Amino acid sequence: MFKKNKQAMRLSEQGVSAGFVRGFKVIFVLLITVSALVWSAIKITDPQTLPITKVRALGDFSFVTEEMLHKALSNGVGQQQGVKSEIDILENKGFFNIDVDAIKQRVETMPWVKQASVQRVWPDTLIIEVVEHKAVAYWGNNGLVSEFGKVFYPNKKTYPKALPRFVATEGLVENCLRYFNDATEMFAAINLKVMKVKFSPRQALTLTLGNDVELNLGRQNKLYRLQRFTQVYSALSERMTLIERIDMRYTNGFSVKWKQRQAKGKLYNEVTSGRENV
Repeated sequence: MFKKNKQAMRLSEQGVSAGFVRGFKVIFVLLITVSALVWSAIKITDPQTLPITKVRALGDFSFVTEEMLHKALSNGVGQQQGVKSEIDILENKGFFNIDVDAIKQRVETMPWVKQASVQRVWPDTLIIEVVEHKAVAYWGNNGLVSEFGKVFYPNKKTYPKALPRFVATEGLVENCLRYFNDATEMFAAINLKVMKVKFSPRQALTLTLGNDVELNLGRQNKLYRLQRFTQVYSALSERMTLIERIDMRYTNGFSVKWKQRQAKGKLYNEVTSGRENV
C-alpha cells in the first residue's frame, strides 16, 4: 500500500513537471512570436525599410508634368485647409507607412488636376494617375472654366489660346456654360461661333458672336429667342458685317443696331411687334 502511494506521488510529480515544461514552452513561443511581431512592426514603419525611390505619373497630360508633381509633393504647392502640410510629403516615409490619401489630396490641389489616384507598387514605387481639367472658356480675366462648370486658377502662362470668355458672378458659371453649349449646338448649322457669354447683374444674357455682333437675349425665354435668331439668320447673314447688335427681346421680331448710319434699307421683318419688358 505504501509502495503504491509512493509510486502515485512520483507519477503526480512527473505530471506536474511535464505540465510546467509544456507551459514554459508555450510562454516562450508566445514571447518569441510577440517579439518578432513587434520587431517586424518597427522595421515596417522604419522609412529605411523599403523606402519609396520612384514616383511615376500616368495620364494624358497637356499641362501637368512629372516635374510639377514632384514639386507639389516636395514643396507643398497649392496646399489647402485640411491637406497635410509636410515640407516633403514623402520624407521619412517607407512603402508601408506612406499616406496615399494625403498624397492624393496634395496632387488634387494643383490647378490643372481634376482628379488623382495614388497606388503603391512593390517594392519601392509610387504611381500617381492624373486626369486634367479640360478648359472650355476664360472666366473673366482671372481664371478658366472646365467642361463641368468648375472655375480654376492656373498660371496664366498655361492658358490655352482663343477660348470664349464668360463674364458673370461666380454663382452663374453653370448658367454660362449651359447657354454656351446650347448656342454652340444651335449655331453649328449656320457656321457661327460664340466668343463671349455675359450675364448682367439682373441675369440678362448677351452673347458676342465670332463676327463681333452682340446678340441680346434678355432675362426670359432665352432658348426660345436663341432658336428664333437661328431661324431669321438667313435674312441677316449678308449684312452681318454692318451690324453692331441684334436685340431678340421682341414677341414676334427683333431689332438691329447698325455700325454705320450709312447702312441703307430696312431689314425684312425687323420688328413685327412691341418689345417685351425683359
